[in-house]
Amino acid sequence: MLAAATLLACALSTGAGVYYLLFFFLLALLLLALASALGTLLTLRVDVRGVRARAVRGEAVPLIVTARHLCPLPVADVRLIFAMPEDDLGANTITAFLPPFARREFRFVMRCPHRGVYEAGMDRAVVSDIFGLVELRRHLRGQKVRVEILPRARDMEALELRAGETGPESRSRAAEDASSPSGVRAWQDGDVLKKVHWKLTMRRREVLVRTYEESARPDTLILPDLSPINALKDQALTIEDCVCEICLGAARAQLLNSDPVSMPLTCAIPSESAGRSIAELPGFQTALARATFDSPYSYEQVLSSMYRRMQRTGGVVLVTARLTMRIADAAVRMRQMGITVNVFWVSDAQRDEALALTARLKLAGVGARVINPWTAEESA
Repeated sequence: MLAAATLLACALSTGAGVYYLLFFFLLALLLLALASALGTLLTLRVDVRGVRARAVRGEAVPLIVTARHLCPLPVADVRLIFAMPEDDLGANTITAFLPPFARREFRFVMRCPHRGVYEAGMDRAVVSDIFGLVELRRHLRGQKVRVEILPRARDMEALELRAGETGPESRSRAAEDASSPSGVRAWQDGDVLKKVHWKLTMRRREVLVRTYEESARPDTLILPDLSPINALKDQALTIEDCVCEICLGAARAQLLNSDPVSMPLTCAIPSESAGRSIAELPGFQTALARATFDSPYSYEQVLSSMYRRMQRTGGVVLVTARLTMRIADAAVRMRQMGITVNVFWVSDAQRDEALALTARLKLAGVGARVINPWTAEESA
């Protein structure tokens, strides 16, 4: 454009015909470049097949891309850019020569490195002319679908829910539902005073205790730490994957034993998943895929709010990316209530103070494990 403007100025100043000829030549070149790029972009049609609505983390989903355009003017290679659940933009581009009126088919692999909900499919097309003067781009509407990438279930051992290992009070807590009284009976050795029906005892002149309906089997409470992770984006996504997969593996291990499982998710929009059989595991998997690490409450606050649910809880699984003294104290208190507790710390740190916390948990009877999110290895 600068050269054309210079030639036009020379032509108007000198009146020489050669300058006019060169000016119109460059103008025609620019108009041809604009017409070829614009015509190709407006007539370009792209179809994507094979985009699945659900995939498992780590899978590679093959896609079939079909493209054609109806512009007879020559253009350079067309770039088709995908929206994908991965950060490497260089791996999300197809650059190909598209002859006019011919349908070309390409194969593309969509990788799913992290769990979550993403928009996947064709995002935009970029077209430039053969002279490199004009480059135009257009968003391709209707070519993206919502894809849920599900976490994988980590191999875990089931918690042993032995309700009677801490005395008669724990046995009573596991066998009876304190919210459903059914009647009274005479005092027996081993009964606790808080079950005595004092008014009826005074009236009948004998010690009577309340009886309760039999409750269901004690459930397992899985509590992931969904507070924001202070790390780089890719590192944070890897840690989030590890937290969710440990929770899913713990849920699968308990459901295989037909133990009831509850998993509160304290995101900004809270939810809860519950199940009693392995057939309900996909519900936990979907909930963890949609979980966001944006909890407005600290993990310590979440654990404090869960104490009232411990009456019928036989086991607790705590999964966190940061282990503090307050979290360790909460796990020890749960263990002292007669609950089987496992703590999973997702980290690659081996600091002395952190290792001292895990050693303290083990001395209190709490299962404590350190999981490296990058190698999936478990530390003692």
